[in-house]
Amino acid sequence: MSKCNTANAATKHITDEVLALIEQSVQDISFGSITLVIQDSRVIQIEKLEKIRICDQLPKAVVKTTAVASMPGVRTRVLQSVSGMEYGKVVIQIQAGQIMQVERTEKYRVGKLTGLNGDGI
Repeated sequence: MSKCNTANAATKHITDEVLALIEQSVQDISFGSITLVIQDSRVIQIEKLEKIRICDQLPKAVVKTTAVASMPGVRTRVLQSVSGMEYGKVVIQIQAGQIMQVERTEKYRVGKLTGLNGDGI
């Protein structure tokens, strides 16, 4: 299977309902992060961490309006970040209602390792 086909196969496991839930989670947070946990090329868990800034000058309604205006690229960015990943996490950092950073941490499952107990060395 080519790399392009593998990436397309991985993104097919993310349903429109999951993407809508991710978009809604991003819209609900002014400051914080959304972590997507990926297992077997599927989003199995969404973690929301919201930070409440006491000294923030912007009213929440203004920040929410800004967040809604910046949403069109969320689905594309999430699909790109999750594409081809079997195991790992994607963290979406949000500041003042804007997506500031997307981190992708991929994990690899390794079969039987040689050399751990002196064999194969």
